Amino acid sequence: MHKTKIALASAMIGNIVEWYDFSLYASATPLVFSRVFFSQKHDPFFIQVEAIALFGTGFLVRPGGGMLFGYIGDRYGHLVSLRWTLFLIGVATALIGILPTYAQIGVSAPLLLLLLRLIQGGAAGGEWAGSVLVLGGPTQTNSKSRHLMLALSQSGVALGMVLGTGAMWLLRQLPEEEFLSWGWRIAFLATLPFVVLGIFLRSSLTAAPVRTHASPVSSFRVLFCEPVAILRGIGVRLSENGGIYLISVFGLAYGRSCHVSDSILLAAVTCGLVADGLMMPIFGWLSIRMGHSRIYLFGIVALAVLIVPFFSLVATGQPISVIFAFALIMMLSHAPMIAVEPHLLEKLFPVHCRYSGIAVSHEFGSIIAGGVSPLLAAFLYHETGSVNGVIVYVFLLAICSAAALYWPATRSKDHSSLS
Repeated sequence: MHKTKIALASAMIGNIVEWYDFSLYASATPLVFSRVFFSQKHDPFFIQVEAIALFGTGFLVRPGGGMLFGYIGDRYGHLVSLRWTLFLIGVATALIGILPTYAQIGVSAPLLLLLLRLIQGGAAGGEWAGSVLVLGGPTQTNSKSRHLMLALSQSGVALGMVLGTGAMWLLRQLPEEEFLSWGWRIAFLATLPFVVLGIFLRSSLTAAPVRTHASPVSSFRVLFCEPVAILRGIGVRLSENGGIYLISVFGLAYGRSCHVSDSILLAAVTCGLVADGLMMPIFGWLSIRMGHSRIYLFGIVALAVLIVPFFSLVATGQPISVIFAFALIMMLSHAPMIAVEPHLLEKLFPVHCRYSGIAVSHEFGSIIAGGVSPLLAAFLYHETGSVNGVIVYVFLLAICSAAALYWPATRSKDHSSLS
């Protein structure tokens, strides 16, 4: 039981650090980075696009990071890989907090920001898959307990995002000049205590790593040996990852275009993430009784149904409506999907390449959905002047995920069915 609790805490800390970083970066992209790390001589829209595009580059290296750390995890043990991923994510995030501005070092500022973002993305590519698998050893004998623990570990995703968004909201209360000068930097430097705690917890689990006889090319071979599983994993990810990034990144930019204040938008995202995190273990519990695929499908349908009222409520500019919009769509669409996603992806791959398989499918899905969604949504909105194109895009994500979820199984009897 003691090892189980440490494994759960270790997985949650990893998710907290990764998603604390994400929420900080997502919030800071439209509110800070576009104003301090880029030239202000261009059109404001294209400055926002530059900042969002740099945000998206972190996704480009995630599959490579997934393959690298997947190999390390499959060959030398999950915890060896996870200590490095946590360290790199935390250090890169903290270094952003001391990065000079465009006014101080010119074009070197966005280039250094890009470098740190790529380091974050590469390390994050191996973090999520490993943190899921760390829960395998201590709880294999009780599958129901393990399913609930997987859902609880994903609450670290919401907690990290709440802490990141909440920190940015709190610091945003400073006067404008102080916030842009030094206030926002405090939130990025605050990641270091989480990193120290996470590495300490993972060091205490040295007796529990899962070792296999993976070869140096196993992370690449999984692309060819398990192509259907990889494609299904990517497809399943589209609605969950694309949806939450579109809501939390483009949703802020859309709210600003509707003249909603930054404070209200950050408060709305924070409330939405709190509701999201509270619902994750509930949907994890329900999945044991109703089935993981049904719970995931519920989240897909909820995303497609709620995206229209989400934009309508944000457009009103009323604080209560904006907060309700973010809370409703996050708790009913993202929470059920992320609560059962670890279980669904894990079932797709055999043990010898499970870390690599989960990491590769998870991170390629991040590129296609999470990395593209905010940028594509911004372009669609700018070109059409409405969110109708964005809504159609969300519908397409939902259709693709539902198809991948129920695609006929072709793998061996042990790891083929998601239903």
